[in-house]
Amino acid sequence: MPRIFVALLTVLAVLGPAAGAVADSAPPAEGGIGVRLMDAPADRANDPRALIYIVDHMNPGEVIHRRIQVSNTTAEVVSVSVYEAAAQIESGVFAGAPDRTANDLTSWTSVDRSVVTLDANDAQAVAVTIAVPQNAVDGERYGIVWAEIRSVPASADAVTVVNRVGIRVYLSVGTGAEPLSAMHIDSLLAGRNHDGQPVVTAQVRNSGARALDIGGQLSLTDGPGGLNGGPFPVRVPTTLGPGETGHVTATLDASLPAGPWKAHLELKSGPLTETADATLTFPETPGTATAPITPQSNAGILWLSIGLGLAALLLLAVLLVRNRRRQNSDAGIPES
Repeated sequence: MPRIFVALLTVLAVLGPAAGAVADSAPPAEGGIGVRLMDAPADRANDPRALIYIVDHMNPGEVIHRRIQVSNTTAEVVSVSVYEAAAQIESGVFAGAPDRTANDLTSWTSVDRSVVTLDANDAQAVAVTIAVPQNAVDGERYGIVWAEIRSVPASADAVTVVNRVGIRVYLSVGTGAEPLSAMHIDSLLAGRNHDGQPVVTAQVRNSGARALDIGGQLSLTDGPGGLNGGPFPVRVPTTLGPGETGHVTATLDASLPAGPWKAHLELKSGPLTETADATLTFPETPGTATAPITPQSNAGILWLSIGLGLAALLLLAVLLVRNRRRQNSDAGIPES
């Protein structure tokens, strides 16, 4: 039996600004195969995730259609297998299951061509259909639509190399409106890695009902001598399933002084944004960290603003009632 070596290459697109209803993922590396989403729902045009992944909410009994483009940048003709397989979220990573592992979502998903033959520098479209049965249980499912090529072993002892690229699928199922997406920044921690670089780590909780791909940036202001720093990108977007808690990290410039600094963290997942502010001072010793700090999030500021606004309206109403009573009393009009 030939030995099989599997090399998995999953398309990881940067969660940045995007416009329009056409997804344009990163092109394939020179000399390989690539895959990208060709269209997305118009009502998700402001969601960068939906322009590179299949992200949707479906009622039981509904059917959706998407197109993906499979491309070949090699100098040879290749036969590409296209198929759906299960995925899961583990330790902050969206991970494809081995080989063609099945789940509910894969049983609902089909492609119009299971094998695509591509000439050198060729690209072709493949239609993907997802049909949710009437008896589907509410919840979110994950999968990947893969495009795969395999080498032909020269002998029984040769190694078969498998390369595949894929489009993630995040599918929410349930009657009615789509469940809300939400996140909360629980704490910020200032530290230094073993190389002495300042590091800010945020503990983030997915407080909504849909998976999140969390990226973002950290800015520092009002540092020693009035210095400002950043913005510094959050390293490697973190994927969290509903109810999960994880960590995101921003590594800063080694030349930054210890502080104190006013830190502003902005995290995004698609159109969802959450911010938090805290005053941080970095430790001097490499490989150490300060105690976690509970930040003031934009949600807290929002509820405080709402509370103050309601209190102001109540006070205004009381003053208006008292003023009216005083005017009626001066005019000799009895109260009703």
